[in-house]
Amino acid sequence: MIVCGPMLIEISDPSAMDSLRAHLQRNGCPSERRSTDTFEVVVLWASDAPLTDAQVRMTVVGHLRTWCAGNAGVKANLLS
Repeated sequence: MIVCGPMLIEISDPSAMDSLRAHLQRNGCPSERRSTDTFEVVVLWASDAPLTDAQVRMTVVGHLRTWCAGNAGVKANLLS
């Protein structure tokens, strides 16, 4: 297993952070809280199929879009 990242995510509604982190975790992207509205996320990937940095970023962005679509009014921004 390869760990790619970390990337910093900011969420507009800190009360929704646990839900977003759980969504990411279910999709192979564990995270760790950094502040009340930010957390770091990594992407776990099979070592036989490594991803480029752009693919890792797009993976996280895709998961953020999916989660935000089901959580109206909450925004999540990829800071790094």
